[in-house]
Amino acid sequence: MQSLGQRYYREKLARLLSKTTLHDVVGMTWSGWAIQNGHADIASKFMQFSAEAEDGSAGARYVLYPWQLETLVNEALIAPLRPDRKGRSLVTQKFSAIYRLVKLIQRIEEADGRKFLESHDVLYEMHRLTQRQFEWQRGFGNMPRFYRTMQLFGQGAAADYFAEQAGLSVADFIEAGFFLFVGLATSPTRIWPNHAPPEGMRAELRTLALNRMSLTPQEAMKEARNLRANGDHIGYMPSVLRRHPIVRFGSSGDESMAPVPPLILQRISSGLYFDIVNGGGGIWAEVGKRFEAYCLRYLGAMLDGYSVSPEKRYGPRGRSFDTPDILVSDQSGVRLAVECKAKRMPVNARLSGDPVGDASAAYEEIAKGVFQVWRFFSHARRGLLEQPVAGDCLGMVVTADPWLVMGQKIYPEVMAMANAIADEKDPQIDASDRRRVPIVLIDDIEYLLQHAPASELFVRLEALSQDDTGWNWSLVHVIDQVVERPYPFASELRDLLPRIFSAGEQG
Repeated sequence: MQSLGQRYYREKLARLLSKTTLHDVVGMTWSGWAIQNGHADIASKFMQFSAEAEDGSAGARYVLYPWQLETLVNEALIAPLRPDRKGRSLVTQKFSAIYRLVKLIQRIEEADGRKFLESHDVLYEMHRLTQRQFEWQRGFGNMPRFYRTMQLFGQGAAADYFAEQAGLSVADFIEAGFFLFVGLATSPTRIWPNHAPPEGMRAELRTLALNRMSLTPQEAMKEARNLRANGDHIGYMPSVLRRHPIVRFGSSGDESMAPVPPLILQRISSGLYFDIVNGGGGIWAEVGKRFEAYCLRYLGAMLDGYSVSPEKRYGPRGRSFDTPDILVSDQSGVRLAVECKAKRMPVNARLSGDPVGDASAAYEEIAKGVFQVWRFFSHARRGLLEQPVAGDCLGMVVTADPWLVMGQKIYPEVMAMANAIADEKDPQIDASDRRRVPIVLIDDIEYLLQHAPASELFVRLEALSQDDTGWNWSLVHVIDQVVERPYPFASELRDLLPRIFSAGEQG
């Protein structure tokens, strides 16, 4: 049952949305985003605003957070149709209108949050809050993200499955999508048949990409009603814009609009998950192997002075074991044992108030990674390994999704799973082996190693391994010794996506 505050602010939002159209909501959302993201000169042709409104930094007086803009558009898609009886309309040409709507979204979020906290620990709310916001702060369009996308989905069975479903290759989809992003980030609307595609790209590829990531208003409304039928918090319900960041208006559907343009970059990178998710277990097993191979190559390229090797088989015939996926060694022996988990985080786990309870099978994969590191520690202690292992050897589970970022309440639940697996599979793994194993997002490893010396990874993993507060802090939290190191696969990426990444690109 909703509280008085929840009902009051939702009704107020519905009344305001009833005084305008979806087309105008999408347009004013784009203008609000553009004003605070470097396109104020273009937005000034469509919206009146003060110079102060251009400051989109965290905590600024008129900041419009992109995750709240995304929520606003989703709410507009399910808003009841009830025209104002007095014929009044919302003045969408003024910044005050979009600011007022976003503030109402914030008020609803606060009311939903208070209701949630009546029966849940605040630390669960902290986890899903960071799940929602941190990805925006990391960004969707950097070099590592696109390279990983090509490595995981742009070759092998996943690439074949995508091409069969979409009618174009993963590379063509990414490049066409990138130019859709450029056009829709610099204009609130585009009629694409009026614009020639970039040199070397056929118009039909752009059309295929556009059709795959867009919906008409009627289609978007139907999808929003299905996606947002249930949920305890307005900000944590599934978003239509994750799979379809573009809405096509007009009788022929030629007028394309992207209310929050960076979601196009999300769609053509990690959002390729939507296209592959139903491909079957064989495809996902291959994706997992490709993720391991990427992590191996990346750590090998960035960990200067260390030997980085793949998993090895050890032990007697008939009773042999695999080491963790990656072993990082120096002259003293193995210093770091790494398990890699490419499994994607279900939406119900990412934004749930009880993520482990709602997606226990998914979290069990992470727990298995911890167990495999513990077993390696135990076998090293018991002398079952041929290679030397340093006394201060660390463990790490690298993930493709942010499973446990800021997950103080979730980490113990995953560790309980890992302990249960260890008790069943190898009771000789004792307490000294069951050390804290950081669960680390690959994005954070990439950022750290491109902005700090290789030794900093071990410093931070050691700190996380000894942290008894329970927080799974990000590796990139406050980097003091900043160095700039180029992305090691930049030249390969230029070959894979030549129309996006020029010879001078380093990002």
